[in-house]
Amino acid sequence: KSFWLEACSSPTGAIRPPGPGGMPAIRMACGSHQALLGDEAWHGPCDAQKRCCATRLRLAAALALAGLGGAVVGACTVAALVDGFAAPWAPRSAAVVAAASAPDPGPRQLWEPKLAPAYQEEPLAKGAVRRFDAYLMQEAAFDSQKTELPNLEQWLAPDFFYETVGFPSSKTPRGWCLSGEESTYRHTFNTSIFSQMLFFGTDTMATTTSYGTAFWAGDLFGVPSPGQWVYFRVTDFYTARRVSQSSAQLVYNFMMIDFADLLRRADRPVLPSAALPEGLFLSSAANDGVPAPLSVVARKQDAAAARRAVEAALREDWAGRGPGASWWLANLTFYGPGGIGLARGKEQYQEHVLAPFRKAFESRNVTAQIFGCEGNYCGVFGELTGRHVAPWVGLEASGKRRSIRFAFHYRVVAGLIQEGWAIFDFPGLFKQAGLDFFAIAARTPLVA
Repeated sequence: KSFWLEACSSPTGAIRPPGPGGMPAIRMACGSHQALLGDEAWHGPCDAQKRCCATRLRLAAALALAGLGGAVVGACTVAALVDGFAAPWAPRSAAVVAAASAPDPGPRQLWEPKLAPAYQEEPLAKGAVRRFDAYLMQEAAFDSQKTELPNLEQWLAPDFFYETVGFPSSKTPRGWCLSGEESTYRHTFNTSIFSQMLFFGTDTMATTTSYGTAFWAGDLFGVPSPGQWVYFRVTDFYTARRVSQSSAQLVYNFMMIDFADLLRRADRPVLPSAALPEGLFLSSAANDGVPAPLSVVARKQDAAAARRAVEAALREDWAGRGPGASWWLANLTFYGPGGIGLARGKEQYQEHVLAPFRKAFESRNVTAQIFGCEGNYCGVFGELTGRHVAPWVGLEASGKRRSIRFAFHYRVVAGLIQEGWAIFDFPGLFKQAGLDFFAIAARTPLVA
């Protein structure tokens, strides 16, 4: 079984007996612990210079490191930090005490993941994301402070900018490590696992879309915890800069969760129920790999034709005046976010996705900030703008010009779009109207 542990820079902690959820947890010297599966979340003050970080370990690895006792490991800290303890469910471990008092072994060689041959010739930006993610998942837990930042700087540019919806944004690799975004996330979702569905890119951009399954243990920006497992969609867009013939560094990362759907699942909906089914979000309906597409498969496809179709669809569907959807196949599938839902076929897409948006906004424009295609898969991060003249997703018209950030993904077949995936920044749209999306959710009575 997998679990999460949270630590601050060089803390000592102790494993305590099982809590109300029946699972053990870790208490940190800085006053913050990450509960294990099913336990309640608890957080206290922590030195701002000692960012609490989280990482996942497999139980077998933890037991191997620390005998029967276990060990606390932080994503931005060094492993083996648990002090001696005596708990009814586990004896004191001499290995843990020895590891906790061991001197720092000093700087280590920069880490490089071992990748399958199929990944070796990926586009540069996609390769940078793959290596960065591999480091966070496989190695960061065991790194010391002396090598953590240099390792991150292999893949994050000096001017790296991390932007999110809801969570703290940050600048520079050091700022990313110290921003608190990860500890804020872990306060809310103390145990989680992610499944990537789409992952593609070019030499200058990359993007992923995934779903997370998490235990919601703490409040989310003031929204009370339901104390249950939840499912949510998340997307990332990256830009990259080439630094050598074979490598690139990430310059920008935008991350967005489908908060409308997450809050609906937690029985605190902010948006009215969609006319279309909500909640289903699948990977590509093609044998292109999971996450799709494998680069060795995508390189056989016509990226230029895919880009032409997506560019035309963006203009026609979101800024145009006609019926829209002429660049889609008749049996299309559009995985819309919470509040919009899943459309199957042109008629549903035109009637329930495009028509309400077009009625609500006049003088519409679409701007792409990140746009790239790998094979027949395209991703676009950008902004829709228009004058808000009629209600949309429950938000009353203001008569003012509004902007909505979007993250779109597409799969193109024979020059037409077969599948689309979308998430909108609804919290940002509500903020422009002077409304707090999460405060509305917090005071919404639970749906029976």
